[in-house]
Amino acid sequence: MKKQIEKIIFGIVYGFSAIFFLGFVVNIVHGFIIHMHETDSWKAVLRILASPVTDPAMFTIHVTNPVWSMLLVIIISYLMPAFFCVATYFLKQDYLETHENSRFLR
Repeated sequence: MKKQIEKIIFGIVYGFSAIFFLGFVVNIVHGFIIHMHETDSWKAVLRILASPVTDPAMFTIHVTNPVWSMLLVIIISYLMPAFFCVATYFLKQDYLETHENSRFLR
């Protein structure tokens, strides 16, 4: 029962992190397509990636304490996409290991 609850919680967090990862990718693509061609500089892309921290109003997260608001923006913009990448790597490794072992059991 405990193992199932852990898998359900992991699945929910993994799903949300996938959504935030897609937002991160859209942010990068937007920076390359729009702003890099406008300014002819890759520094514009870095400004776009830093914009959630430098301009948290774009997320419309209204928390009474600005420190908590900034922490929430950092988690959503950077930590959740990183979690998605790391979790995907370990899920792939687990999948390959499971299927490699089942091949020898036949």
